Formats: sequence, structure tokens, C-alpha cells
Amino acid sequence: MDHIPEGDPAPPAEAGLTPPPLEPEAPDGAVAETAEDPAELRAMLAERESQYVRLAADFENFRRRKAQELSDRVRYGSEDAARALLPALDNLRRAVDHAPEGTDNAFLEGVRLTIRQFEDALTALGVTPIEAVGARFDPSVHEAVAGVESPEVEHDTVVDELQRGYRLHDRVIRPSMVRIAHPSAPRSTR
Repeated sequence: MDHIPEGDPAPPAEAGLTPPPLEPEAPDGAVAETAEDPAELRAMLAERESQYVRLAADFENFRRRKAQELSDRVRYGSEDAARALLPALDNLRRAVDHAPEGTDNAFLEGVRLTIRQFEDALTALGVTPIEAVGARFDPSVHEAVAGVESPEVEHDTVVDELQRGYRLHDRVIRPSMVRIAHPSAPRSTR
């Protein structure tokens, strides 16, 4: 008898052997009875076809879900980095806004350039600021922390931005902290 290497077994027909006939297995591992009635065969075929269609649909849904997850991971992958950089950018802005009198203008201009570099880097990642002052209050992008009586502007208009909000593409990564206008309270006469 020829020696067949273990890694490359020859098909049974080439080895001079004939494979045993395959018997269908029942779900529990027992050998299933074969149906001889054509109606029973058609019912079994319809059931198998139905299982195949459901399995194909499940796989297609899985494939779409994974593709969407991958797309989101690529699109929003920089979200954590952007969130981590925003407080540093806020502090640089505060440093410029609250610089003591007599601070060297060249120094302040250097800090402003650094702020612009931060903003450009965030823009390159897809991060954009949320428009706030003068806009109608929108709870999906604004966080109201105070109200201000103001007869000059319409009710629920943002009158002041305390902290700038940002979006990453279409997702809000930090809402704008704002003050909004509300109507003056009627004065009571006593």
C-alpha cells in the first residue's frame, strides 16, 4: 500500500476507497429518517429553504451593521482626542482674555497663534464650533446655565456664550454653555 503523507490525505476515490453513503442527521445528532412521501420531501425542502433565507438575511444585516460600525469608528475616531484638547484651548483663550495690564504684546500674539493652531488642528479632524450668540436656544446644542431679562432680543435667544461648544462632523461633542434671554417680569404695583 502506498504511503500517504499526513498533511495531504488523498481523496477516498483516489486512494481506492469509496466513501460511505451520507445519511442526514437530526438536530440532536441522531440519524434522521428519510422521507419517502413527495409532499413530506417538499415540506422539508421548503423548511430548509426558509432557514437558508433567514440565515442569509441575518448575515446581510450583520455585514451592514459591521460596515456601519467601522465607518463610525473611522469618522468619529478622533472624538476622545478632541474632547481632551478642548479644555486646554479654553484655558489658552482665558489666559489671553484675562492677561494683566502691561503684558508684552508679542507674548499675547504668540498665545493667539497657538490658539489658532489648536483651532486649525481641530478643524482638520472635523471639529467645528457651534454658533451660539444671537441664535435661538436649541437644547440639542446649547446648555442654558442662566437667564437674562432682555427686552431688546426675542425670548429664548442666546445672549452670551460662557463656554464654546463643538461638533465632530454631525455629532455634538460638547454643548455651548450659554445665557438666554427671557421676558422681563411684570412689575407689581403696591
